[in-house]
Amino acid sequence: MKRSVAILSSAVLVVALMTGCGGKAEEAKQDSKTPANQTDGGNQAANDPLVQFPKLTLPYTADQKAVIVEYQGGTVTGNEFEEFLRVINFMNPQQGTMIEMADSNSLKAFAREYTATKVLASRSDDAMKKESKELAEKTFEKIKTQYMGFLGKDEAQFNKLMEGQGVTKDMIVNQMDLINQSINVMKKNIDDATLKQTYDQMDKASRTVASVRHILISTEKRTPEEALKISNDLVARLKKGEDFAKLATEFTDDPGSKESGGLYENADVTQWVPEFKEASLTQKVGEVGPPVKTDFGYHIIKVENRKEKTFDEMKEQLRASSLEKAYDAFAKNELDKLITKFNIPQSKNDAPAKK
Repeated sequence: MKRSVAILSSAVLVVALMTGCGGKAEEAKQDSKTPANQTDGGNQAANDPLVQFPKLTLPYTADQKAVIVEYQGGTVTGNEFEEFLRVINFMNPQQGTMIEMADSNSLKAFAREYTATKVLASRSDDAMKKESKELAEKTFEKIKTQYMGFLGKDEAQFNKLMEGQGVTKDMIVNQMDLINQSINVMKKNIDDATLKQTYDQMDKASRTVASVRHILISTEKRTPEEALKISNDLVARLKKGEDFAKLATEFTDDPGSKESGGLYENADVTQWVPEFKEASLTQKVGEVGPPVKTDFGYHIIKVENRKEKTFDEMKEQLRASSLEKAYDAFAKNELDKLITKFNIPQSKNDAPAKK
């Protein structure tokens, strides 16, 4: 499981809330099995905005006082683990969907993650604790403001939402406080000088972003020869002055850029396949290049702009990457040695035992 909590700053969690709620809302509107939809034909979601945020259904049962994880220096109780999961769902509904579908192995991964957060947070000093609590309080207010936007700015509805979700302000702030403390402990050894050294050692491609328009002529349903002929014809039309965005919308086989007229804007070039990346790095800006062949087919590429990001522009990205590495090192070298026992409750999502 990808690290989903302690590496994320509170700001990122706020963004996660914004992107996650839409999916939950659509699920709520489309779920024909809810009592609301059975009684009013599906209009309840429109009339009651709280329907967008169904309460997290845990895939297991456990006593609140039960010990879920035992580790050197402490334990994770059933109550703590449930609060952790409910707060994750509140801050990021997409994570909530993962929790509801979790089998026992996935629950173990969540429990291991929460244990890591507790262990790291226990190493914070007074200054870190003060900063972490203040940030948690501020972030709660940001999350509240976002939810209020979904709820018609009705504070009573927001309070009703928290009650329905099984969370309180103190629970949310305390969990974010732990997350912030764990981050601050790892950030302690990641100063700007270290990040600048990492930046200086990066190759040019890793520091380059480009805005690129392209048209993909796929070879999935046509021969390479047919795809190349179409591509060359389009290059000729573009060099005669036809509009790239219009032709991309009409001809491209790339669904990811079709609606934007073939445009990928300010993208890291390293995310692209080697041939496309090379063209994005070397083609003259503003000119349509010859068709570029990849495993997907032929690409007609026009680099609209390209620049190498400065250290200041990349600093927080580098810090996030360094935090990921710091967490990975902690998990690999320390965490599993500190955990002495897992007592994970059985999930209703576990595959039936073979007879």
